[in-house]
Amino acid sequence: MTARRLLLMAPCILAILASCKRDEPPPVPEKQVEVPVPAKYGVPLAGVKVMESRVEPGSSLGRLLASRGLGSPQIHRAAQASQGIWDHRKLRDGDSVAFFLDSANGGLRHMVLRPDPFHWIRFDMDSIPKVSAIRRPVDTVRRELRGSIESSLWNLLSAKGGAPSLIGRVSDILAWQVDFFALQPGDEICLIYDELWVEGRLAGEGDIHAVSFRQGDSISRDFLFRHGDLDGYYDELGRPNRRAFLKAPLQYSRISSRFTGARMHPVLRIVRAHFGVDYAAPSGTPVVALGDGTVIQKGWAGGGGNSLKIRHGNGYITGYMHLKGYASGLRQGSRVRQGDLIGYVGSTGLSTGPHLDFRVWDGSRPIDPLRISSPPSPPLPDSLRAVFTMGIEPLLAILDGRDSVAAGKQVAKSP
Repeated sequence: MTARRLLLMAPCILAILASCKRDEPPPVPEKQVEVPVPAKYGVPLAGVKVMESRVEPGSSLGRLLASRGLGSPQIHRAAQASQGIWDHRKLRDGDSVAFFLDSANGGLRHMVLRPDPFHWIRFDMDSIPKVSAIRRPVDTVRRELRGSIESSLWNLLSAKGGAPSLIGRVSDILAWQVDFFALQPGDEICLIYDELWVEGRLAGEGDIHAVSFRQGDSISRDFLFRHGDLDGYYDELGRPNRRAFLKAPLQYSRISSRFTGARMHPVLRIVRAHFGVDYAAPSGTPVVALGDGTVIQKGWAGGGGNSLKIRHGNGYITGYMHLKGYASGLRQGSRVRQGDLIGYVGSTGLSTGPHLDFRVWDGSRPIDPLRISSPPSPPLPDSLRAVFTMGIEPLLAILDGRDSVAAGKQVAKSP
């Protein structure tokens, strides 16, 4: 091809190249990828090192901060910053604590306390300290637990995976209807309750929504109901489960002697009336008030040893004899609430071994404690009955076996 011809074709070649260049896609700018900074307890780990330990016995907020080199002025400001957010007097032995130390100079930048599985208390130790209570996300899972008792309620619920705290709460709910120390093989229980999970780990139990307990021919059913100022357990008819008296004033191993008009006294070896019930229990076993009342007698009662008498508002008087000692601060005239600690099982006075001689009087007339009538509190008002009935219907279906809780059913998730 001659030079002349190339010169003549040059404009066409340049036009074609320009057209191709316009069709090419524009260059894609490089994306800036942000690498997340790792964190622990919500605190970024950049430039810090973490030291974790447990709160030692006798420690305090001041001692924790002083152990990381803080002086009195800084400790005082940190304590002031925590007011209304966290009560430093509730610091307990064994609580988890994490210190975030500056990698360069070792100074304390943050401190995180974990008083329970659901919260973090974070101290940001800037020139002006800041304290935050951080609520951890909680998943609520509904559970159903049922079974037949072979030896004890504790063994049954433990075998089914129930925690000790759950077992104690069940006992409290049914304390007015069921004598848990007179259980028989074949007694049945069913619970509907919530489990609380934090980051895939079981952290505790939430509400117990319903409890059904069959003891012989008797069935007790209680349902949690909250409405306004009401917060308690009620039966299917809306009657509160709380009664004026508990079933028993202690956890006993057996009844060693019953109410009778003629009993051979184990020490005096003479036949005479025994107007009480002897509960055999280890020395030091806590004894609680059967119901609300006022202490009208406290002291030595001859053969009864260390004794107490409590007058209740319904005209009844309860007596507690052979005590090893009394609850701290208890005196004649003290007001006590149902379930309050009042003393400890002992063997004082005329006694052959540790036990509680428990007595009840209706006015001045002794009556059998095992046959005492305990009237219920007033039922729910008619205006709330429909709301209550509608709320317990799904629970009744589960207790009756007409429905069941799906395994691991999640019912709520906190933000």
